[in-house]
Amino acid sequence: MKKHTLIAFVLFLFLFPFKVDGEELTERVIVTFNEQVDQQIVEKYALDVHYVFANLSAVSMTIADSQKQALLAENKIKRVEDDSKVQTNGQIVDWSYEKVQAQKSKSLGLTGKGVKIGIIDTGVSTSHPDLKVAGGVSFVESSPFYNDDEGHGTHVAGIIAALDNEIGSVGLAPDAEIYAIKTLNSYGEGNQSDVIAGIEWAIQHRMDIVNLSFTAPEGSLLLNEAIRKAYNSGMILVAASGNSVQPLTVGTDVLFPARYPEVIAVGAIGDNNELTAFSYFGKGLEFVAPGMRVYSTYNGYVDGVFREYAYMSGTSMAAPFVTGVAALYKEAYPTLSNHNIRLLMQQSALDLGEPGRDNLYGYGLVQALDTLEKSEVTFPDIAKTAYYKEEIAYLLEHEIITGYPDGRFYPNAAVTRAEAITMIGKALGMAGEIQPTSFSDVPKGNFASGYIRNAADAQIVTGFPDGTFKPKAAIIRGDVAVMLQKAFGYDPGLESAFTDVEAAKYYSPAVNSLKAERITTGYPDGTYKPTINITRADFSVLLARALDESFK
Repeated sequence: MKKHTLIAFVLFLFLFPFKVDGEELTERVIVTFNEQVDQQIVEKYALDVHYVFANLSAVSMTIADSQKQALLAENKIKRVEDDSKVQTNGQIVDWSYEKVQAQKSKSLGLTGKGVKIGIIDTGVSTSHPDLKVAGGVSFVESSPFYNDDEGHGTHVAGIIAALDNEIGSVGLAPDAEIYAIKTLNSYGEGNQSDVIAGIEWAIQHRMDIVNLSFTAPEGSLLLNEAIRKAYNSGMILVAASGNSVQPLTVGTDVLFPARYPEVIAVGAIGDNNELTAFSYFGKGLEFVAPGMRVYSTYNGYVDGVFREYAYMSGTSMAAPFVTGVAALYKEAYPTLSNHNIRLLMQQSALDLGEPGRDNLYGYGLVQALDTLEKSEVTFPDIAKTAYYKEEIAYLLEHEIITGYPDGRFYPNAAVTRAEAITMIGKALGMAGEIQPTSFSDVPKGNFASGYIRNAADAQIVTGFPDGTFKPKAAIIRGDVAVMLQKAFGYDPGLESAFTDVEAAKYYSPAVNSLKAERITTGYPDGTYKPTINITRADFSVLLARALDESFK
């Protein structure tokens, strides 16, 4: 048997002949290379090549099962992962959008206008009278067009953006631009590499939000990298928590890709506001939304009759409610970051279950906007009486800090050296584009590499004598003083300001300068404690004071 596959690889086209003698077991895998994709290795082992991810140095390809160990032994190979299946979660089985306050947002004139939403699914019906598809793409080999041939993606699309035209159903964001990113076939199945390709397409075409109403029991490192890349580009990612046919235990968690912290994981409730029996839950759950007998657009057969509308149940139906609500927030506050929109949604959710975030309901039932007056953006783990509350709010508003993907700030956690220089870099308006550095332990792909490079060029940081930067190490208060003194150009302080800061120490002039500039007053006992790790809260206070005189 001979196969020929044409691949677009950077600016070149390669044609590969593959041959397999006799019947042999094959396996579809994702191969990640240490550096760039090695063409000779691909040609040597691939029976079929599905995708080349040049930016991620990876290839999705089918190999002979007997060749897997030999492929793993190649020294240019970083890892080989199964290109595992993902599938939809929904079944044909009515209630309205009142649970998420859709009518209140509509009365404010919010319709999702100007917001681009990618629906990574089975496609969307391009001929449905209640949907307007702005464009799309298919990554399903057997289906070159993004039209829906299963019905699931069309149902999801209707919950998000069915037209407000007095027929059928109406979506939460009827004026949003929806794009059909077809990665699942007519059986509702696909491979993770198809999804990765869909996410890359969404990044390239600048989607504001993507909806992922499918699940897989396992993730992959490449899928995680693609999702992190999408999130860092400013995208909001929403995914179904997953459906179970068996009762779930307390120790469970949401499925992939919902489990990744960059993704908003959504569980399903019924009209009684209780979690459905089928919905996955756990510590990764962020919101719940209607997921039982949801009426929406469809294009498929139900009981032998072709339907343009249908009832479906599942967390696949719950996720697009959160996507639609996110579109309304994005329309109302177009300049807010994805992280800050996420925080506002967490603050406005209707708390269900135990007070605060819990494993069954997350932050609660997602709610559309009921006012155009923006609430103060804050983190759920910052107490209203905390001494650092105003400084953190200031840095958050100016997008100098973003917190963690799970929406929390963790004020008492230690600051790493990479996090510290990233926040200082943002405060100084540095570009921070990911790039190589002179430090052996800061690879180009490190999130802080650009800021570390910028800061090193500006002589704000110098690293260690062994040529490392130690980006993951917690930073001590003395080193923070040195960075801030150099970053903001304070004159070195020669007069001793604290009882525990010895004049001979390298950080002494910097610590003294912070006291002279009223950036720090130290501790009530007259100490600065230069050798202990600084907390995220205390670092935020110092940085806010360096930026704004009103905090001094």
